[in-house]
Amino acid sequence: MARIPHHNLTSEISQYIGDLMATLGSTGKAEAQNFDNKRKLFLVPNLPIPPEIQEKHQPLLTKYRNQIQDNIDSLEKSLGPVRHVFHELIHESGEKGLDALDAISPLYKPICERICKSSGTFVATDNQQLLFQMMDLQRCLSVGLISQEVYKIISEAFEKTISDRNEFIFKIIDENIKENEVGLLFISEDHKIQFSPDIQVFYISPPTHSELKSLITDFYAVKQGSQTE
Repeated sequence: MARIPHHNLTSEISQYIGDLMATLGSTGKAEAQNFDNKRKLFLVPNLPIPPEIQEKHQPLLTKYRNQIQDNIDSLEKSLGPVRHVFHELIHESGEKGLDALDAISPLYKPICERICKSSGTFVATDNQQLLFQMMDLQRCLSVGLISQEVYKIISEAFEKTISDRNEFIFKIIDENIKENEVGLLFISEDHKIQFSPDIQVFYISPPTHSELKSLITDFYAVKQGSQTE
């Protein structure tokens, strides 16, 4: 009996897709008067950086991070300082949350630390129970399943867990960012969170983003090919 195909690695990299509400490109410029008294959210795509790329492409990663920081600095000059820092996969606040970035997101940790030392606080963004459920269900789907019924049950549970997790993150952001405040969110490009309509989202995508994303995509494509041989 044939196995049901497992989810490919591309979908494992990015699960949660959604359209972003505003795009800045590489300049990070905004007219402050257009956003008076509105809630603002700077969104940085959380790219999954494999250790192999971290080792071989450190200059590119440093350039990418510096460009993100420059974009944030430019936006803060126009729209105000970041007051709340959110990062997916982190379920602790303050110093414990920042420390967790060492293992989960070392590329973005210096940005988060810099902001938290000046104007912002680090906010627990994910729900630990939902996060672990999602990971376990994803592992089940990735191994390939024989039974259609089992596949359906796990798939439905997986989709529900993603939905519940998105709702949790939505509430965290919505409850923390007050009128005229600015938040900063690091989250997968393929998220499905629909932010409150009164939150203006600024998508930070520096010039090196496409180059780095292509490197990551190629890396996982080669890895997947070697696993299927």
